[in-house]
Amino acid sequence: MSGEPAPAAQVPSEAESEEHRAGWFELFFDLVFVVTVAVLAQGLHGNPSAADFGTFLVLFFPAWWAWANLMVTVNVLGSGVPRIQAMLLGAMPGLGLMAAAAPDGLGNRAWAYALGAAWVRLVFFVIWWGQVRRPDEVLPQWRPLLYGLVPALLWAVSAVVPGPGRFVLWGAAMALEVALLAITSDPSAVLYEQLSAEHLVERISLFVVIVLGESVFTVVATLAGHFVRASALAALLGFVVVAELAMVFFLWGTTAAARGLDRAQAGRANRAIRDTVMYLPFVLIAGITVLSGALGTAVAEPVHHLPPGARWALCGGVLAFYTANAAIALRYGDPVRSVFGWYGPCLLFVIVGLVPASVWLPAWAAVGVAAAVVLAMAKLAKYRIRRGLHSLP
Repeated sequence: MSGEPAPAAQVPSEAESEEHRAGWFELFFDLVFVVTVAVLAQGLHGNPSAADFGTFLVLFFPAWWAWANLMVTVNVLGSGVPRIQAMLLGAMPGLGLMAAAAPDGLGNRAWAYALGAAWVRLVFFVIWWGQVRRPDEVLPQWRPLLYGLVPALLWAVSAVVPGPGRFVLWGAAMALEVALLAITSDPSAVLYEQLSAEHLVERISLFVVIVLGESVFTVVATLAGHFVRASALAALLGFVVVAELAMVFFLWGTTAAARGLDRAQAGRANRAIRDTVMYLPFVLIAGITVLSGALGTAVAEPVHHLPPGARWALCGGVLAFYTANAAIALRYGDPVRSVFGWYGPCLLFVIVGLVPASVWLPAWAAVGVAAAVVLAMAKLAKYRIRRGLHSLP
């Protein structure tokens, strides 16, 4: 997320603070994703294959999509409402079931994963069905039926459908939700005007904290099981990678995202809001999760060369983080030349530096080069601030 620092906001009243800031109940709700991310990341350790990467994306996206929809719901309706709190609490077991089924989510536990996904979407439907039945609500009643109830039924039916047919229903359910979200010309577009940019940025940022925390946990836990000097060095360098990504994101990205969302709302750029809240953060978060798998592998086997899957994870994770930020900056209207001013060097660092290092150097040294890349990008961000260049990595 990139852009120039936003002006200082006025201090809100107590009521406004509760409405536009994440409440404790939302933070408690997010705890289930600590487990979800950790479980899915386990399949990316060692030498993940293309099938392993695909499995991760297939199982992570429905969980992310459910979280993002509930996050937007709370943003519009508020988290202090007892009914909303009860619904969020009711959604947590469904998300937990998806996480518990994830290790074999495309195999023997696919039925459980499907039921968990159906559970969450049924809760989402109940929340919005109660909302659209209010006489002052502009959202049409067919919207939650098609966006919540029908996908819930497709997920539930897939639990008892054998073979490839099950995954066809999964695809149909997700395609329906994604396609309906692309429709912004109907009366539901007014919801975009009701969104709180501050709350959206805070909630997504807290989700990123969860994923970064899982990366730190992976590095430390792996070091605990491989307590030797080389592993300690790899762990230290891995921590530098995670810390620098966190610094770039939280010092510059969140402020720029708030500015970009405010600008998009003011210009009624609903598709830009949709893309930067629902789609592109998934790429960023998936990149960090994939990267954590490579860091864990490097700590476990620091003096050996990274296996091919871990090389893809290390290079692809770093690249996905910055690619998502570049795409978000472009969707907010930053000039292409300005964005490429930092994204171009990132591509160069990864292709010329990190990729060869991951092939030819031992694992600890490859992580060291990754640390140098993200450190160089952080220095570039500071330089661009001093020069008054608005688009930042």
